[in-house]
Amino acid sequence: MRSSRRDFLARSAQLGVALGAGVPLLQSCADNGKKSVNNKTIADGLEPEKGPLRIVNYDSYVNPDVLADFEAKYGVKTELTTIFSDTEVVTKIASGAIKVDVQHSMANTSIGNMIAGGLLQPLNKSYIPNFANVISNFNDPFYDPGAKYSVPYTFFGTGIGYRTDRIDPADVEAQGWDTIWNATDFAGEVSVLDDEREALVMAMMRRGLFDVNTVDPEVINQALADITELIDLVSVKVNIEAYKDIPEGTTSIAQTWSADLIASAAGYLPEGVSNDVLGFWHPPAGEYVVTNDSMGVLADAEHPVLAHLYLNYLLDNDVSEKNFTWVGYLPALSKLDADYLINAGYVPEHLRNCVPTQEEIDNGLVFKQLDVDGEALYEEAWSKFNAGG
Repeated sequence: MRSSRRDFLARSAQLGVALGAGVPLLQSCADNGKKSVNNKTIADGLEPEKGPLRIVNYDSYVNPDVLADFEAKYGVKTELTTIFSDTEVVTKIASGAIKVDVQHSMANTSIGNMIAGGLLQPLNKSYIPNFANVISNFNDPFYDPGAKYSVPYTFFGTGIGYRTDRIDPADVEAQGWDTIWNATDFAGEVSVLDDEREALVMAMMRRGLFDVNTVDPEVINQALADITELIDLVSVKVNIEAYKDIPEGTTSIAQTWSADLIASAAGYLPEGVSNDVLGFWHPPAGEYVVTNDSMGVLADAEHPVLAHLYLNYLLDNDVSEKNFTWVGYLPALSKLDADYLINAGYVPEHLRNCVPTQEEIDNGLVFKQLDVDGEALYEEAWSKFNAGG
């Protein structure tokens, strides 16, 4: 089972890089004439280029067989450049350090920055008829009004993964986020996500505060104090490895992403252990963080028609399903809902809640891009937590 997407997220957090740091770079590029915002859409009816199609993505975040199928369908080669964080790819694209056609995995906190910096070109949807397969919420997402520059790739929510043979699901349901603070019987077997926004916002929501984009120093400092309590209370671990630690049994309770309990976790269960030991809880609709990654075509793509066709290919229901079986993260397509995934045998019934419902997506809390000062507040608090409070 692949963990690279999670590893890269952790490395980004550990390095303390903030996407906001890329904003001045993009602005200066535009001001100096090195980059200008491209408002031109490619014309209809163009023949695809001969390639190669150059893609930038996290390692192991697309099925190699899907890439091979695309190559066979269009008679071209693909070239994949891997990156460690959104900040890295934005900086490298803006500086010209890498030159690609497709940005395969943009976080919704980075798309606005890329648009403002002239790094993405507006899409011609005549080449992307499979956009009709997308969950309706992504027709007009907050980070890209009208989905002019992007199409969704995967989505997931944040909750608590746990071992049902060690803690009663009814207790988790009753306690919610308090489950992590109350887990004193599981000292050394409790973890929170190695992501400052995720971990600090969890502490805020535990207190009934649901502005997940707040930059109020008092709120952030209180969240810091609350998660710092976990060091003494439960000897908390800070990582993004619940996808393997829970099934392997080294972690009993963890803040984690819903996708980690769908595919990856089952692959780490010891022989003879049923997936019934895996449980997941998340807050109700309106209090549940649901986020996503997206794909787009670079403004200076050398093969823009082929790039559009690639986006369309990934939005095909059958192709997306094949990709999901390898990647493990949910495709943002209407057909592949919980009922479909359960009937197809991809998700066990007792983990149905790992697939966000339409109501949960409609009312999901979303992380938005903060300014540099806002990012700095979270980074400072996170550094203090990692230093032991």
